[in-house]
Amino acid sequence: MPYKKRGGVRLTKQSVKETPPEKSEEFTEEDVIIDSGEYKKLVEAYTDKNGKLSYDLLNRDLIRFAHASKIVRTMIEEGTALKKVRSYIVCTKFRNIIGSKKPTEAQVLKMADLLDEVSPKSAFKALDAELRKQSAAIKKK
Repeated sequence: MPYKKRGGVRLTKQSVKETPPEKSEEFTEEDVIIDSGEYKKLVEAYTDKNGKLSYDLLNRDLIRFAHASKIVRTMIEEGTALKKVRSYIVCTKFRNIIGSKKPTEAQVLKMADLLDEVSPKSAFKALDAELRKQSAAIKKK
C-alpha cells in the first residue's frame, strides 16, 4: 500500500502487563566454583609459556607430589583403589594451589573433570600410569 493512502501514524497508549520473571536455571555450588577465581588459579598454574593449558606440567606436578607423599605410599601399600588414591592426590594438590581448604572434594573433582573434558585424551593418563607402576613395584616387595 502506498504511503499516501495509509494516512498518519496514530500512537496509542497501551498498558504493559508485568510478567513474572522466568525461572532461571539454578546453579549448584559445583557450577559456581568453576567460574570462580579458584579454577582460574588452577589454569594459571598449569599454563605453559605459550599460554596453553599443559597437561604435561599438570601430570609432572601430580606425579612429583605422589612420589613425595607418605600418605600416598601408605594408601598404595594398604591396597586402596587407585581411583581413590588419584582423587586424594588431585584434591590435595589442587587445594594447595588454590591456597584454601574451602572447596569440597566434590568441587575439586568437578574442576578436575572440567580439565579432563578439555583434553582429547585423559588429562590424568600419565598420573594413572605412574600410580599403577608404583603399585606394582610396592606389591613386588
